[in-house]
Amino acid sequence: MSITFSACLCMIILSMFPFVLQLGMLVNIITTPHQVYAQPCVNSSSTTLKPLQNTGGLYIFHPTNERSMGQEKICSTPNAQLIIINHINNTGCSTECLSTSNSTITVLGNNPKPIAFKVSTKDTTVTLGPGHYTVDEPRMSVFYGQVLSPDCLGIISAGETKKCIIINSYSNNVQTWLDKINNIKIQFGYSPPYPFVGNVTQLNFKVSSANTNKGLDLTHIHIAVIKNVTANFNNSNTINNKNYFVTFDNLTASHGIFSLKYQFLQEGAHQVIIKIAARDSEIALASFDIPVLLPE
Repeated sequence: MSITFSACLCMIILSMFPFVLQLGMLVNIITTPHQVYAQPCVNSSSTTLKPLQNTGGLYIFHPTNERSMGQEKICSTPNAQLIIINHINNTGCSTECLSTSNSTITVLGNNPKPIAFKVSTKDTTVTLGPGHYTVDEPRMSVFYGQVLSPDCLGIISAGETKKCIIINSYSNNVQTWLDKINNIKIQFGYSPPYPFVGNVTQLNFKVSSANTNKGLDLTHIHIAVIKNVTANFNNSNTINNKNYFVTFDNLTASHGIFSLKYQFLQEGAHQVIIKIAARDSEIALASFDIPVLLPE
């Protein structure tokens, strides 16, 4: 008689609360002789059972009304793994070359561990939850180009493993101008290593002491880019026609390092002229060349 009554009671409860057994919802049911409770497993991709222990707020499933006989139902989402590999290519570098310990990598995403770490020669594995993520490493030098593989940002799924590869390569196109009178060294490089017409090219500069390589405190920077020097030298109007060059003023530098982005619209050999004033030093001038190609 009691079994029949209990079955009828369950049918009445389910008819009154049909949402308890919605299709596709993982539920945690706690039964007693008189009550039925249901709780969903939120953000769950797997479900496991193990002996009851300190729940810490997790869902509990009791097949009987004796807690010591129950089981703990854990609604968990497996972490993803991001393997980060960092390479330094110093080919062509003779002084002030970088090592892997010069920088810190930061991972932004769903609870990454570790969130930031010093770069090492070994691969580093970061665990994180599913969702969007980004790997960031500040550029360590204006004379090193940085390339990040496609898996250094995007979306990662639960249980998935992705590999982010970061390569910092010496530019191999660094030009140096020495002002022996004022003991000033001005260095120039550009990225990408082969500028094309229409692409944005970053012009990188470093002004330092010729003896110590220590960056100088600059009070004024003036840059002029002469377009297609070969064509201009064959034109008597080069000096008076401002259409052949563009100038930049009011640039700022940190420890003698600064950059400028420029879009070349003509192919051929271009010239970059820089005029700087350093604190406690005379004005210094330097000239650099940069070839620009037509895209294939």
